[in-house]
Amino acid sequence: MKNFIISLFTIMIFAYSCSAQDTIKTISPNDFAKEIVAIPDAVILDVRTAKEYAESHLNGAINIDFLQTKDFEKRIADLDKSKTYYVYCRSGKRSHNAAVKMRALGLNVIDMKGGIIAWNKEKLPTTK
Repeated sequence: MKNFIISLFTIMIFAYSCSAQDTIKTISPNDFAKEIVAIPDAVILDVRTAKEYAESHLNGAINIDFLQTKDFEKRIADLDKSKTYYVYCRSGKRSHNAAVKMRALGLNVIDMKGGIIAWNKEKLPTTK
């Protein structure tokens, strides 16, 4: 019984710590499109690979490949904390993980739900 209680307590603490760290604001592609236009100094970050970025990306997006871990961490450490960063990837997983790392550095970050796949489903514009 004692082991059961300890295990249950450990699971509860783990679940709470995961949800407490996951406070990233996630918005729909349509809201993302509206906000990047409405906020003049918004910075759009595409965290996909250079190859994915070259195929198509949001106009004005800066490519910082999340999978290039050391380069990604170095580049986000140099970002201006006074700006708001709008982050997206292919489907939302990488951008969410990137946003968590960015938030931990004190950056104001907003993640696009569903990534560029969802963006394209809404027939929103991209560029090459």
